[in-house]
Amino acid sequence: MPSVVQIGADLHCTGGDHGFEDTQVGWGFCYPATWKYNERAQSVSANELDLTFDITDIPCASPSPVAGNASPRPVCSPGAGLFAFMIVSTYSRGNSANLAAWVQTNLTPAQPTPSPQGSPTSQVSPSPLPSPSPLVLLPIVWGNSTEAALMPDGRRIALTPHQVVIMDLRSGQGLLDLEAQMSKRLGTWKFVY
Repeated sequence: MPSVVQIGADLHCTGGDHGFEDTQVGWGFCYPATWKYNERAQSVSANELDLTFDITDIPCASPSPVAGNASPRPVCSPGAGLFAFMIVSTYSRGNSANLAAWVQTNLTPAQPTPSPQGSPTSQVSPSPLPSPSPLVLLPIVWGNSTEAALMPDGRRIALTPHQVVIMDLRSGQGLLDLEAQMSKRLGTWKFVY
């Protein structure tokens, strides 16, 4: 048994995956063992926090040579050397009863108040501004979250007992395919708060 707590050890990652877990923000997940990342936080408060991950699929690993045999060939993953960027934002759930209520309160843009137009003698009342369309949320399963959805822009959003977590994957043509790797690992996420 290790004398130091291993990050993500209780996530039970399979297939050689590694675990990342941050008990201060209250979540963790499994990721491919070939990934290396630099993590940055814009704040030390877990109340409203964006953690960013600069992710690189390490180029290749050289197996240890065996005495008397030729040097082994390096082992490379299909995405060796590719990189991408992931942002995981954590917000307070507040008193929102469900995900749709939190999104409506926190992500729907405010509408400007209409002001009277025309000359002072004009009797035409201003037309009301249309109310913003609510975001269409496609329900998904995301770890042990209370409720989760895929937003129209591709971000994933999860409601937990005390928080809302949004995952934004930033990659594109010729970059590390975070979507393929993280979508099949959504079930590994563990939300603590």
